[in-house]
Amino acid sequence: MPTEPRPARELPRDELWNVVGTIRHDLAARGEILPPAWVDETVDSIVQGAGSAWYTGDKARPSALAILWVREGHGYGHLHALAGSSAVPDITRLARRLTDALAPQVGRLDIGSTGLAQPDELVAGRLLGAEAGFSTLLRHSMTRPLSAEHPPPEPRWPSGVELTTVRQVPMEQLTALDWRTYRGTPDETLLSATPEGNREVLENALAGLFGTYLDEASPAARDPGGRLLGFAIGCQESLRSGVVLDIAVDPEVKRRGLGEALLLRCLRGLLALGYPRAHLWVTDGNVPARSLYEKLGFVEDTSASIFRWVRPPSGR
Repeated sequence: MPTEPRPARELPRDELWNVVGTIRHDLAARGEILPPAWVDETVDSIVQGAGSAWYTGDKARPSALAILWVREGHGYGHLHALAGSSAVPDITRLARRLTDALAPQVGRLDIGSTGLAQPDELVAGRLLGAEAGFSTLLRHSMTRPLSAEHPPPEPRWPSGVELTTVRQVPMEQLTALDWRTYRGTPDETLLSATPEGNREVLENALAGLFGTYLDEASPAARDPGGRLLGFAIGCQESLRSGVVLDIAVDPEVKRRGLGEALLLRCLRGLLALGYPRAHLWVTDGNVPARSLYEKLGFVEDTSASIFRWVRPPSGR
């Protein structure tokens, strides 16, 4: 039977480190990238009381762990289930504990998960979806082989586009365009809830915290007047895989082929650097992006759910 959640700082440090390390392993296995010191920093914040985390089970054998971060007035959580028949009840109970821990001014929480088999993850999503404020955002991991024998096609650029690289564009322009690109979409605030936080994510990407930044695979496009129209960021995911970390296109010039051209330039850059595989993530509801990726040879290899909670107008 699932147990009531208890503060994770009660766990022995070694046990906590093992569980958080398993989370990192599982995220890496499905192609998600975390900063190098993430495990130690997360454990330190929990032990020292700076981070909020809860577990179910007992100290000698925890059955599930939940971690909560709040940044810029937005909540981010992660749930991890260890083996056991109570995994789904534990995860749903911990998800509710995360919402209960939010301050009244925090109106939204996005929760990732690891450790659940995909059918169980979908069951947990359905159970949570029956409660006020919860919904599930399904994201797909997609991959594409890269080879000199069958290279990605040459990009066809819209008329008047001038090319440079992301590194050569002022951070203010990158941040403003990235923020505009995702406003009003299911991905809005997925990584950051403010333009300032969005800037920090982009700065971290160029600094290599999500994998080595690759200038050769990170094109940017301007119009003749110097206005930024779009960009793509390519990074090293592993020695055998490059990741398309971000694609942003000005909403005013969408559906003119610029996103496809940027992606092709990114893929050709990854191939030139010797990566035999490209990887990216796409949200299920982003039909135009998913159609483009499939057109260019990407195939879904796994999926992951984000449990999203939005505070009901009258409170919980």
